[in-house]
Amino acid sequence: MFRVMNEYLAKVRLEIDERFSQKMDLFLSDRKEVVKYCININYNKYVVDVHLKKFSIDAADKLFCDLAAKIAYPYSHMSLRYNEGDQVRYRFVTCNEEKHAVYMDLVLG
Repeated sequence: MFRVMNEYLAKVRLEIDERFSQKMDLFLSDRKEVVKYCININYNKYVVDVHLKKFSIDAADKLFCDLAAKIAYPYSHMSLRYNEGDQVRYRFVTCNEEKHAVYMDLVLG
């Protein structure tokens, strides 16, 4: 799957989309299970750190699926999950028809 994700990333043009940032910020600020979060931008990639009130793999997965459904472009998106002890890390990329893509590294703990 890592190769597939890397090939996908090689075929799209990564950029920062302000509307994407706003949707993500609005979504995370409205969630009661989120204690705090931080959205950073590093080389055309979003790095998002989210702290949950009660961490579990299921809670992290539910939050990620809800977030992806809210912010993903309708054309295409892909994600990978890494379990890292008391954290879960997602690599998420979504693109539109013109292959303009947004890439995010999301850490939930």
